[in-house]
Amino acid sequence: MLIDAKDLCCRSGKHYLLNHINWQVDQGEHWLIFGLNGSGKTTLLSAIAGFKPLTSGELTIFGKRYTEDTIFDLRKKVGLVSNSLFDRVYYNESALQIVLSGIFGAFNVGFDVRDEDVRLAKALLRELRMSDKMYQAFGSMSKGERQNVLIARALITKPDILLLDEPTSGLDIYARDHFFQTVDILAESGKVTLLYVTHYAEEIPSFLKKVLLLRS
Repeated sequence: MLIDAKDLCCRSGKHYLLNHINWQVDQGEHWLIFGLNGSGKTTLLSAIAGFKPLTSGELTIFGKRYTEDTIFDLRKKVGLVSNSLFDRVYYNESALQIVLSGIFGAFNVGFDVRDEDVRLAKALLRELRMSDKMYQAFGSMSKGERQNVLIARALITKPDILLLDEPTSGLDIYARDHFFQTVDILAESGKVTLLYVTHYAEEIPSFLKKVLLLRS
């Protein structure tokens, strides 16, 4: 079992962002996570990616909990695309720095960046038509450009779990088509488990066979 949530709760003050979620995800499953605004979709993905602490309950990823000893290694196996989270974190960092940060499961870049990591990061950005934006500050980019940076960041470690929070938001037609081609290939490979959040029914890919409905 890749993901196991038991009575998972996240609160902000007295308000529950997630209220006693019990849910299991097996390898190779692809889930649509649906719900109204404020139902906790982004919070759930952020918790699974190791960026949102729990108030109570249990969450295991690959049979392990997030601890000081495991958090960075686990994050490398979980790719997250979420403007809702990363727009609050990044501003002056360049596209290349942000993509490379995914290698370390952190928000910043470690000291042991290899030449091959830089080459891969640049190749991902070029594939997403971001060749001329590699050294541009995240905060000065358009919404679609920021989304492409986060897609590259999520893919650089070839994750076992890919979390997609409104992944086509801000993308132009070309970028949307490229994105859907990419996730179709990943889904068909059987090597990646996909969790997908969207508000748009017409965008739901056909490979999503399971649904988690969150209610606020």
